[in-house]
Amino acid sequence: MNLLLIHQNFPGQFRQLAPYLEQQGHELVAICSHKRPVALRGAVMRYSEPQKADGLPLGTQLWHEGLQRAAAVARLCDQLQRQGWRPDRILAHSGWGETLAVAELWPDVPQILWPELWVTPEHGGHGHDPAMSAPGLEEQLQQLGRNCLTRAALDQASAWVLPTRHQANSLPPRYQTPRLHVIHEGIDTALASPNPGVSYQVRGLTITRDTPTITFVNRNLERLRGFDLFMRALPRILQQHPSVRVLIVGDNDSGYGGVHASGRPLRQVLLEELAGQLDLERIHFLGRIPHPQLIGLLQASWVHVYLSYPFVLGWSLLEAMACGCCVVGSTGMPVQEVIRNGVEGVLVPMTDPQLLAQAVLGCLADGRRREQFGRAARQASLAWDQTVTLPQLAALVANPLA
Repeated sequence: MNLLLIHQNFPGQFRQLAPYLEQQGHELVAICSHKRPVALRGAVMRYSEPQKADGLPLGTQLWHEGLQRAAAVARLCDQLQRQGWRPDRILAHSGWGETLAVAELWPDVPQILWPELWVTPEHGGHGHDPAMSAPGLEEQLQQLGRNCLTRAALDQASAWVLPTRHQANSLPPRYQTPRLHVIHEGIDTALASPNPGVSYQVRGLTITRDTPTITFVNRNLERLRGFDLFMRALPRILQQHPSVRVLIVGDNDSGYGGVHASGRPLRQVLLEELAGQLDLERIHFLGRIPHPQLIGLLQASWVHVYLSYPFVLGWSLLEAMACGCCVVGSTGMPVQEVIRNGVEGVLVPMTDPQLLAQAVLGCLADGRRREQFGRAARQASLAWDQTVTLPQLAALVANPLA
């Protein structure tokens, strides 16, 4: 089949699926808006990022940019059509409006969309984060444009895919139909796997499985992912465990939950708040790191901390589980979809740094307990392996109307 993949940040959700489909003999063409190299045998077509509409409300901005993306993608599709290429299926993320005009060219081509999440104020922390007010009209209006783009895209689609049941449950009832499929993109549990011989360097120090380490991994260090709670737990952890090392992965951008009220990076705010309470020689901020380095970090970790208010499930948690990490996570969704408290890890509320510190210290002190949680987490992660999920996704591509 000819398959058209559309994602402004391609490959995005198609990181594993695109090469798998190519290996099956399908011809792929991708459309994106970035200029980075892409590992794809097929053609990669690119459009320019839309002009920003500064000063407009968020919902209006998203529509303004989304319609520009839709027009740009449609013109590239028209170019493909004039070259004699026609897709049998269209696979796309629905969040940026890119597919909205494709049906003008190919109204009978099935579209399979990845909406990822139907965003509500709670997904920014409202109603859960005690530092934020209960969601009001303004917070709801902020999400209106994004969800209207998703609605318009889904109304043209033959099927839509959500990676977790939590994310699927966010969709309104009108989209809770047989066209909804809960299939994760999949992780590589052969790559992300326990490795007793792992070794790497941090600040000239060699980290192995014999080095007591705590890991914390986010795309950005933000409140939505519990970075503030984690940092406030560290003074007690570092004081009571004098040799533990803390390895933190993530950028200092605003992230999904927005900027700090001061406008400064949250890391800077917390380091000032906790000045004099932290042994900074044992805390290592690594920024973003290459994926192989991340896997090594997780393989050596004694305790991996993953915290989140209700939002999408990060791949890093599943990969940590696959590496056999002892996970201390947060209660509620999305973590509880993959970890049961006392079985695959320990779960604590997103409200008390002392409870978090206590849970982490308890795991650091009990090697048998760490191994028990790590084995159970590894076993649970196998259900999310790409050898399970990719054939399911390929079957959906073959027959989206089943």
